[in-house]
Order: sequence, then structure tokens, then C-alpha cells
Amino acid sequence: MTIKRTLLITSVGSLAGQNILDALNNRRGNLKIIGTNSLAEAANNFRCDKTYLVPSAAQTIGFSEALIDIIEKENPDVIVPGRDDDIVILSQLRQKMPQHREKFLVGPEHLARIMDDKVQSYVFAQKYALPFAPTVESGVSDGSENARRLVEAYGFPLIAKPSRGNGSRGIWVVTDQTRLDAIINEPGYAIQPFFGQPKELEFDTRFGLPFFWEVPENKLYAVQVSIGKDGQLGPSSGVVAKMVGGKAERVILSNDRDMMDIADRFFKAFAEEGWRGPINLQLKKDDRFGYQAIEINGRFVGGTSARCLLGYDQVGWLINEWTGEEVIARSLDSEGVTLVTKSLCDFGVKQKDINLLNEQKQWVRPTSDG
Repeated sequence: MTIKRTLLITSVGSLAGQNILDALNNRRGNLKIIGTNSLAEAANNFRCDKTYLVPSAAQTIGFSEALIDIIEKENPDVIVPGRDDDIVILSQLRQKMPQHREKFLVGPEHLARIMDDKVQSYVFAQKYALPFAPTVESGVSDGSENARRLVEAYGFPLIAKPSRGNGSRGIWVVTDQTRLDAIINEPGYAIQPFFGQPKELEFDTRFGLPFFWEVPENKLYAVQVSIGKDGQLGPSSGVVAKMVGGKAERVILSNDRDMMDIADRFFKAFAEEGWRGPINLQLKKDDRFGYQAIEINGRFVGGTSARCLLGYDQVGWLINEWTGEEVIARSLDSEGVTLVTKSLCDFGVKQKDINLLNEQKQWVRPTSDG
């Protein structure tokens, strides 16, 4: 009988967690999937074979202690972060738990912190002479002067993002000097040129406030790579995505040579400094300045399952790489696929399962469920 390998996914209730589960789909017969989550009612909890209820990553000490206990008890073969907030903590545990060090799909803490902060990501890119959108930090003494130079070079609009945010939350489009003056003294923002957008972008209030409104994002470029245990770059995939509400609604393959070459340079720099596992680079393309990176992530992302359908089975490749076995069979779902669109899915959750997870802090899939 084949011995099942164990995959631990932290924050499995996240969009990334859903993508990992979707990518594995019907290929998990040789795999035991254990999830952790801070909310008992998340549907992804009950798509795992076993789930633990843990403190949120915001409660750093409690979250870390819970993960240490779970790792020691379950002895997983592969440990995967499900949210950006988990990456720094897992990189710390990777150092604290040398007997489990090789199981984590992360790298050293200093790289985790760089990817968690867009300002520091820009500094890292400058160190290696890599094209990253010029980034000004708000709430610092020279912020106004740096912002003035940014406007001189690139003009309006600018885009102000939480330095440590993700999922397109808390972002502002800065359309003029008055709004720039208002945000530049607020700490915690990374301000960049708004590449790839029309200069005449304005909020339409002719008839009041629109009930739904967002900046169209029809061409977000992204490249994902898998860095192997030995630090060598594994398979990579480039895509162009249409984003709606911060989520990829339409994804097509793009292997533009310039984009892939830039991404390759980024990935080699991170691999050289010790990153292991998945890494994602997001870029914008501008008529004047070409491809400019805008964000780096060290985890599986919201387009992971879409990429799998397009033939890039990153989850399967990394699990097999980390275990040294073909635990995950090749997916046949991608044959002939050139386009992936996102559709909503419904997941039924039983109240008794939620209650059990809340009360006992863990849930195990009944044997009858397969």
C-alpha cells in the first residue's frame, strides 16, 4: 500500500488556499491534506482531510505556537503558506525548527520581509538593477520631496497602495497635487506611477456616487516560477489577467520574451539569496517605460488553479519536488486549453462540522466521505 504524503496549508480558507485545493482537484489520492484556519465556517476547511482551528496570524505568538504543535504532531512533508501574513512567520519557524527546515516552501526571513513590503521590494530591485516601479514611502521626512520628483518624472495619476497590503485592498488613485498632499504624510503607503492607465482617469460623480466603481484592470502581467530545493529555477509561466475586485476573472498565457527575461532576473536574485518554493512577479507594461514590476509574492497566488488549467501545474511540481516522489500525477485537464475564465462556485458547509471545529479545535473528514 502506498504511504500517503502530508501537505500542510496554513490559512487554508484564503483565496490562495482555494486555488491550491482546486489545482489538486481529483489528484490527491496519495496525499493527506491538513489545513489551518482562524475562522471555523470557511468552506475550504472541510475540503481538507483534517483541519485545525488556530489563532489568526495577527496574533503572532499564538499562531506560531499552534503551528509548532501541529508540525510536531503531524510531521508534514510539505508546509505551504496560504496568506501573505503567514510567510514571515513560516520563514521564522523554518529557522527555529531545523529538523523540519526542508519542508517549508519559503526562504529566509529577510526575503520574506522584503516581499511583504513594497518599499523594500523596490530597494531590493535597485540593488540588482531590476526594473521596478519607482516607489515613494509616505509618512517619512523626505516623502514630500520624493513625491515631487515622482510627479516631475511620471505625472499624474499616481497609485498609493498599503506598503504591506494585498488583494487590491486599501488602494487609492492619486489624481492631483491636492490629493497627493493629503496622503503623503499618512504613514504606511507605497506610492508609484500608475503605469498602463489613461492619464485622464477621473472619478465620475455626474449623478452622485456610483454604487459600484473600480479602475479597469484588463492587463495585469504576471510570471510565476518554482524554485527547487537546490535553488535552481524550475518551470515558469507568464500570463495576462483581467482583474475584477482584485481577483483574476480572465487569464490567458503570455510568454513575451522581454517579460519572461525580466522575471527570470528577479527570480535568480531571490534564489541566490535563498528563496525556495513559489514566487510570483506582477508587472505593468507602459508605452514609455516598458515592463515595470509592481509587486513580488512568495506564495501560491489567486491565479494558481487557472495556470494549472493552462498547463502550468506548479502545485503538483513543487509537491513532487519536495517529496522526491511522483505524489501528484500529471493533470490532463489542461490539454487544448488556451483561456481560463473564473466562475463562482458554491460549497455547502454543515453546521455540525462548524460546531465540531469550534468546540474541539480540529475537524477530521469522515471515512465515508472518501
